[in-house]
Order: sequence, then C-alpha cells, then structure tokens
Amino acid sequence: MLQSLMAELTGATPKADGEAAVDLVPGKRTLVLFEDTLGALRSWQNDLLKIDGDTLRSLDICVACIPSDSQQALLNGRPADLPVAQLRSQLKGDRDGSFEVILVDFDGRVILRSPGPLTIAQIADAIKELGR
Repeated sequence: MLQSLMAELTGATPKADGEAAVDLVPGKRTLVLFEDTLGALRSWQNDLLKIDGDTLRSLDICVACIPSDSQQALLNGRPADLPVAQLRSQLKGDRDGSFEVILVDFDGRVILRSPGPLTIAQIADAIKELGR
C-alpha cells in the first residue's frame, strides 16, 4: 500500500531493495526467479539457464527459485530454506504473483527485472552495462 501511495505522489515506485537476496550466497549476485505460474515460462527459464551454466557461474551468480505452489524453494538447483516471504516483500512488493526474473547485484541493488524469461546473454549484458 505504501508503494502505491508513493507511486501516486511521486510518479514512481521506490527502488526495490534486495538485501535478503545478498545474504543467500555472500559474494555472489543473485538471480531470483519468482516461478509463480505453472505454465511454460517456468520451464522455459530453467531451460535457458541450463544452456550455458559455466558462463552463469563465471558471472558470480547464484539462482534462487521461489515457487508459488507447495514446492520447496531452490538455491542453485538444490532444495533450500530461503526467506521466501522476505524476498517477496523486498523484491515484488505489492505486485501480483506473476512470473518475474530479478537480478540483484552484490550490494542489493536490483539491476535487471523482467516479466519473462531471460537468456544468459541478456543477464551478462545487464552486468556489463552496470560497469560502464
């Protein structure tokens, strides 16, 4: 609600804070996948990430999958007890439960947000842009 009010007053939503994502694997960027649909997007994104896992690792990225259903959250493909509610609150706010991909930098800044699947090349480009 506060974000909605801020958006009305300022014309923009406050910058998301990914502090909870930074703590998942210290020293790594975190790609958070809100897998809030059981449709094709969830599977498609996972397939895109598997294409070149070595490049993903070279970018110092860990992947946190946050499902909306009763399945357990995953960190780098393994079941993990993640702060799901905190991640949702910090990164999605009051937005609906749709599929979303969010890349969080080492310091908690959100550097990429997409409502659809991303390729590793798109993720790498976002990181390169950050360095410019």
